[in-house]
Amino acid sequence: MGGGPFYNRYNWLGAFRAFYVFTNPLAFIIALIRHSAPPYVRVRTPIGGITLRLRNFENLKTLFSIFCRQDYRVSGRARYLFLDIGANVGFASAYFLSRNDSNIVQCFEPDISNLDYLKGNLANFPERATISDQAIHVSDGVSVLYRSPDGKHSSLHPSDRAWLPHQAVSHKFADVLAEAAIIALPTIIKIDVEGTEGDLVQSVKFEEYPFIKRLIVEANYCSKLITRPHTRRLRNGYVEDLTFAI
Repeated sequence: MGGGPFYNRYNWLGAFRAFYVFTNPLAFIIALIRHSAPPYVRVRTPIGGITLRLRNFENLKTLFSIFCRQDYRVSGRARYLFLDIGANVGFASAYFLSRNDSNIVQCFEPDISNLDYLKGNLANFPERATISDQAIHVSDGVSVLYRSPDGKHSSLHPSDRAWLPHQAVSHKFADVLAEAAIIALPTIIKIDVEGTEGDLVQSVKFEEYPFIKRLIVEANYCSKLITRPHTRRLRNGYVEDLTFAI
């Protein structure tokens, strides 16, 4: 649930929300204590309860950070297109889709071990979610994705957590944004790509994409790489939430 979980005030605030978010909060607490994860959990959302499938304990921590700690907090009052870059097993997308009945999401997740979980978790939103198994990079082509055994830390950069090489088709970030413009909806982008967030942000000029309203990125340095006027909020100590000026 983030570094130093017992000393992180954001985790404690999220823990209070967990008693409402999870339909069975006791099972969630037991799973945390045991460092395990149930195969499924059910959470309350503005559009009703949804059931989500987990593959491991890392997924349970991610679910907590999104639905309880609200790392990607968004309002459900308006309709948005969300680009979920680094979708993992789909919890962020499920969160965005469950804020109202009209949001749509485009997911990008190149780790093949996550895809069945991602598809299952978005199965309740067949008309509002699309899934691509491509990696998003600064250019098109074939890249080496270094997969992590837990599926959470897979990256285009090898690390002590991600070392299993796998060929992945890369789609240029600028082209993804150009394709999103065709949909003609205000757009929120979430980026969690384990170390290449800055590369993606620097590869485009956000002034050229006025339809992009927010950028939520798992890094704390991308704001200074962007020249388009924006306000910055650091959520829960490490997630940059950038809102662009109109």
